[in-house]
Amino acid sequence: MNQTSRLPAPAPRPHRPAAPHRARRSGPDVPAIDMALLAARLDESLDVLRDAYAPAIGTGGGWYHELSRPEPGTTATAVGLLAFVEAGRPFEYFDDGLAFLASRQTVSDDGLRDGGWATKTSLGMPVVEATAWIARFLARARCDLRDDAPDLRRAYAWLRHNQNPDGGWGSLHGSRSRVWLTCLALRALTQLNPYDTAVDRGVEWLTADRTAHRPGWGPTQAARPTVTHTAFALVTLAEARPELRSERLLDAYDWLLDNLDPDDDHTWIETYDVSPHGPGAKPVWRLALWHYGLPIALAALLRDPRGPNGPAVARAFRTLARSEVGDRRWNGHIGGGRTSLWTLWWRLETLVALGRMPLAGGADVLHWLPDATVVQREHARDLPLADLFPHRRVVDAVTLARRHWASILLVLVCLCSAAGVAVDLWGWKDFWMSVILPIVLTGINESLTRRRAARGPPPAAS
Repeated sequence: MNQTSRLPAPAPRPHRPAAPHRARRSGPDVPAIDMALLAARLDESLDVLRDAYAPAIGTGGGWYHELSRPEPGTTATAVGLLAFVEAGRPFEYFDDGLAFLASRQTVSDDGLRDGGWATKTSLGMPVVEATAWIARFLARARCDLRDDAPDLRRAYAWLRHNQNPDGGWGSLHGSRSRVWLTCLALRALTQLNPYDTAVDRGVEWLTADRTAHRPGWGPTQAARPTVTHTAFALVTLAEARPELRSERLLDAYDWLLDNLDPDDDHTWIETYDVSPHGPGAKPVWRLALWHYGLPIALAALLRDPRGPNGPAVARAFRTLARSEVGDRRWNGHIGGGRTSLWTLWWRLETLVALGRMPLAGGADVLHWLPDATVVQREHARDLPLADLFPHRRVVDAVTLARRHWASILLVLVCLCSAAGVAVDLWGWKDFWMSVILPIVLTGINESLTRRRAARGPPPAAS
């Protein structure tokens, strides 16, 4: 995962018309997620990946993280194939992508190298940045029994052998343990063998030294916390140890919610040096991780043991889905108009997770209303249902006038007629004759209108 630059976005696929769905307009205090818009954005993402697929020189094909570059890379190819697996969609070049990954798996007598994958900038050395992504894809795609797939057992052994003595992972064995790389390795091992002691040690490293004053995570264990690393650590822990619900973990979710700006993409680059022969020894290469914190934070909030925070989730979704995939904000365009796979992937994974989100948790209360469903969270289960809804104290004058214009007009007629009697313009008899008839007619009209609404629309003619 070396430094990402972006190329022009692919043209829209001609056979798929633009989705007609649009996000429903709602106030900032009303959490709303349009599932039709979610599905449209997911389809657009997969279309971009289909258009950007490129054959490799020699065997198979795939993607590079700059989507329009012709030469595929191992990590990007695994992530591209994983996108179709997670979305549950077929991909016509899936076998070619597997063949490409199999041809790039390292074969060596050295246990610290055999079975892993290198990046284009790691001088041929297998690194966690590639191996963890590929191993996770192979496990999620259930490719362990396929003869044409990479050897997943050797990839599993590589991840275990390259775990540092402290329980974390750097780019390779002996490199400084980093939060992001430890999360990558744990997410892969959790799919391969969640009961491995390597997972236990990795979780211990990740959760060590968390305090009320520092509940979040940064690039390294003692670094200042960031939204991106805290969210990724929470996503990883939810997968590796779904039963974990400690006070410190809940503090981390609270910290993430307090520091997250749902209107900001939280995009930044984490760079660090790697030396395969120990600190200070040459050769040294620099790796860069492109972080897109908002979709990862949204994925983390969905896993809060207390239930998702509806307004924060809805605002984050609105930011992610407010523009089409070809738009600059969706594909992470920077100078030069180049497009990155990584921003596409994180949004896609989060949309899939959002679409799979269970309606209610184990201790929640589900209220089925005629035209809506209300989920009453565990912490509020003893409250009356009416207390859960926001109460509007000030009625919008324009809305009130549109809804009750006939009644308002009738009241004005009555007031004007009474004023005429008061100043002797006409008598009480004229007043009653001018007011009673409109009142009767208005009452009959309102009664008929309500009866029609209760009966519903008339049946269509055959």
